[in-house]
Amino acid sequence: MLEDPGMAHCVSWVPASAGVFRFSSAHKEHVAELWGRRKGNRRPMTYQKMSRALRNYTRSGEIIKVRKKLTYQFSGTTLTSLRSQQWRNSCPH
Repeated sequence: MLEDPGMAHCVSWVPASAGVFRFSSAHKEHVAELWGRRKGNRRPMTYQKMSRALRNYTRSGEIIKVRKKLTYQFSGTTLTSLRSQQWRNSCPH
């Protein structure tokens, strides 16, 4: 979703170079629903469920909660992994 310009009104990089992203308060439920679908959940995901998952990711060290509302940062390890996946997916095979 972060790489899709059509989703910038829901979730966006702030800034991408540091791996910081922010959810739109007006569209956070929509983001949760889309994320639930992407993960293959049978039941619709709500923002409450997504925020619980985000807290679990902060406990595991994959993301860091930034001291701004609805703002998170990928850890260095996670960001490196995401960038390498993105690079592999964009290279012609």
